[in-house]
Amino acid sequence: MNTKNQKRHTDQGFTLVELMIAMAISLVVMGAIFLTFKSQQDSYIIQAQITATQQNLRAAMYILTRDIQMAGYYTNFDADQYTMDWDDLDGTNEIIRPLIYARNNVADGGGDNIKDNTDVIVIVKAGSEGRRLGAGEGATAGIITLTSRDLGGSSVDDDLNNTTMRYGILAKEDLSAAEFFEVDSAAGNITPPGGLTQNYDVDDWIFRADVIIYRVDENATNPSLRRRNLGQDNGYQIVAENIDNLQFRYLLNDGTWTNNPAGQVPNVRAVEISLLARTANMNRGYTDTNTYNLGDVNYTPPAPDNQYRRKLLCSIVKTRNIGL
Repeated sequence: MNTKNQKRHTDQGFTLVELMIAMAISLVVMGAIFLTFKSQQDSYIIQAQITATQQNLRAAMYILTRDIQMAGYYTNFDADQYTMDWDDLDGTNEIIRPLIYARNNVADGGGDNIKDNTDVIVIVKAGSEGRRLGAGEGATAGIITLTSRDLGGSSVDDDLNNTTMRYGILAKEDLSAAEFFEVDSAAGNITPPGGLTQNYDVDDWIFRADVIIYRVDENATNPSLRRRNLGQDNGYQIVAENIDNLQFRYLLNDGTWTNNPAGQVPNVRAVEISLLARTANMNRGYTDTNTYNLGDVNYTPPAPDNQYRRKLLCSIVKTRNIGL
């Protein structure tokens, strides 16, 4: 046997063709692995965004529900109407009882920081801070006399004054009457600009008043649901981001539904909330062709906004205090 030739044969490496074939196979395998990883990564990102959207919706719905359930808390016993810019929208005054005020499908082409064709709701109620009137306190001849403006909360900001707590509620001990009033000063006696129709004495109730506004702003890249309490003068706070639309319907005591309860607010027994949210980012290659039914609005996302994924959440909330 020729061992020299055998050794030369075993020392030979891969041929160029063999290397090219091995590289080609490796590239195909690596490509398949990458595509699988990329698909799974995209799916994970989409599911994470959808999950965040759902959590966003649930949190927003919880806060809306809590406030709407309390509409008319103590203010339901006030049969008077009051004139002020309740919706904080355009400087125009509205005349309502202090219960619920609705703006249906606001549409002015922009400029008011409210997304067109979305609803605005205003909820009026007594705040959580309140107490009975004590010795030397009361309201007579339109003047409210208090020995302390502390309404029983845990913070110094729970004092009733015209810089942080702008509105209040007086209520009879037996709940036979109540009155919503505006605070005109930060010290001394309070002389509500609209006056008072009743007198109030020891053991009657005094509360701060909440005037809570919900609306969707018109930020094109990140529209958000915002909340403001005029009674605390705290400005608009973001409740939930990436909210596309907000609509309300109102169930009256005769079983009928209305989109705008103007003139029938004392007859409202429930509020239907329709809240549409979208993901934080567009989904490349995806087109949302759905038409979403929200109250009296059928919303079809326009391009390029139709590249977001969306979730719709609806709920019917009973108003516990209106109509008592």
